Amino acid sequence: MRRWMLLGILVITASWGGRILFQRHQASQKAKAEAVWSATYQHATQAFYQGNYATAEKIFVNILPDAEKRYPEDRRLAELLSMLGTSYSMDHRYELAEPALKRALQVYEMISPSDPLGSERAELNLAGIYRDREDYPAAERYYSEALSLSEKTPGGPMYERGDALLNLGFIRMVQGRYQEAEQLLDRAVKALASDSMPWAQRDLASAIYRLGGVYTMENRYREAKQQYLKALEIQERVSGPNSREVGFTLQGLGQAYRAEGNTSKATELLNRAQEIARRSAAPGDDSRAGISVDLGEAAQNAGKYAEAESLYKRAVNVYEKTVGPESPDLARALLYLGCLYRDEGQFDITKAGPLLERALAIREKALGPDHPSTASALSELSLLDFYEHKFGEAERFAERALPIEEKAYGLESLEVSTTLNRLGLAERDLKKFAQAETSLKRALTIREKNLPRNHQWIALSLDNLASVYLARGEYGKAAPLIKRAQAIRSHSAG
Repeated sequence: MRRWMLLGILVITASWGGRILFQRHQASQKAKAEAVWSATYQHATQAFYQGNYATAEKIFVNILPDAEKRYPEDRRLAELLSMLGTSYSMDHRYELAEPALKRALQVYEMISPSDPLGSERAELNLAGIYRDREDYPAAERYYSEALSLSEKTPGGPMYERGDALLNLGFIRMVQGRYQEAEQLLDRAVKALASDSMPWAQRDLASAIYRLGGVYTMENRYREAKQQYLKALEIQERVSGPNSREVGFTLQGLGQAYRAEGNTSKATELLNRAQEIARRSAAPGDDSRAGISVDLGEAAQNAGKYAEAESLYKRAVNVYEKTVGPESPDLARALLYLGCLYRDEGQFDITKAGPLLERALAIREKALGPDHPSTASALSELSLLDFYEHKFGEAERFAERALPIEEKAYGLESLEVSTTLNRLGLAERDLKKFAQAETSLKRALTIREKNLPRNHQWIALSLDNLASVYLARGEYGKAAPLIKRAQAIRSHSAG
């Protein structure tokens, strides 16, 4: 009997011992698996920070399913998804980047304690996708959320805050909201100036460069040149004197000189920018075509219309050979050439229509019917039809463009004011005087809010609104508007 009892005890002891050994084995295997996963993750992370995104992508994709199982509400899964999405974004694979970054944000929201910096970086990278797609409302939303997270974390890194401010300033600039753009870009400069890392210095130069663009649009050319020169000094030091960034800033500096009326200096700078683009161009690179468009605009502003025509045509030919017949870049060159034929009396205005219509068709197909660039082509066609006394068509094109621009740029943007002017003129000549007055008053109000008080566009709006009152015989309303427009022009001449 005792033997059986002893045997039973031995069996139970052996069973417990086996279970303990099994559990230890399981724990050992789990620890080994986690060690292998961590080592693989570190390898992918290293590739990511070295800029080897293709390698990082492959590794992250392979270990992602295991990470979803092991760490469903853990910082490691969130960081993996964020780096994977960023890698896709850097390779312009936005269709894969977007869901990865959105999933990263979902995981960051589940983490306890929270990781505001991780969320902020995912927000910034997601916003960058929408910015590159020119989906500015979505980009603005995520940049604003990233900025809010940064401001709620005192003592956090300033680079991310500067990045959000820089891009929000850029969006305001695109929208024509220059005063807001200036404020945001000023804040970006202050945030980025304290960071000496090369990538922060590059963004600092970009913020200063954008400020130059804002000042150019506001007719503050001396200030614009100062900003471009500051950006140029940083870019030449950080990226080299023949870098693409230097080329872009020279292009902006040339545009400021051109707007100021110094065509020779503008042409010198634009030629230097074109030479940098030529040296840095890879096979099939079309960057010189964009500078040709700017050189064409400089020539057009200088009254060298034949030279402008040649440069625009050169850009069209380059784009057709490099990016093909359906590229939005080609559409830009076609638009400039069409507007030259429309606006300058020495050319046959009937050449403008096919070019502008082709530009519109390209943008509708490549970018969609509701894209801001499509609206720009519609607005230019509206002015062409107005010049050709096709007032009904002019009205229809402007009416199509207006809601797109209002959504993309904001109700009080300068792009909206331009299309309202064109709509109001068409309505005036269709004898829709009440509608014309409303459109032209709104255009004037927008310009008075966004531009210096003696800007030529304000004078133009005053004249256009006065023309409606003259057409209705309301000379008392027209006279003060005309007088004010004349005063602005006299101030500019002085």
